Amino acid sequence: MMYKTFFKKVIFIVLSVLISSFALSAVQAADTPPASSVGSLLHEAGEAAKYDTAKVEGDNPAISIPTVAGGIIKIFLSILAVIFIILMLYAGYLWMTARGNEEQVTKAKELITSAVIGLVIVIAAYAITYFALYMIAKEYVQDSGF
Repeated sequence: MMYKTFFKKVIFIVLSVLISSFALSAVQAADTPPASSVGSLLHEAGEAAKYDTAKVEGDNPAISIPTVAGGIIKIFLSILAVIFIILMLYAGYLWMTARGNEEQVTKAKELITSAVIGLVIVIAAYAITYFALYMIAKEYVQDSGF
């Protein structure tokens, strides 16, 4: 019972930190002037480093919707990886502190199995989505003559 409340507290703390960091970044984004976007800042940094930025973004650098969506997906997958690692560490802790308690060992084994199955499902969903979108984009590029 004590482990369950500890695990709930850890999840609550992690989610609180994530939500507060998103809220803080939203407040900071509201304070920045709207004229400078991330793309323009990167463009200026490339020019300051003597890179030829005209070939990369053109004269008006802007962040596209696919770039933002890809960033959100990477953040989501990173959060899922952290959750997987936390679950595996918790299950390992349960198993190592079982001291012969078969019920606790069984619980740890089930938690490890569930975490691995969840990870496989997430990776398979990502792979299927990536493959489907790649094929759609490939067909679009071939049909449009690019």
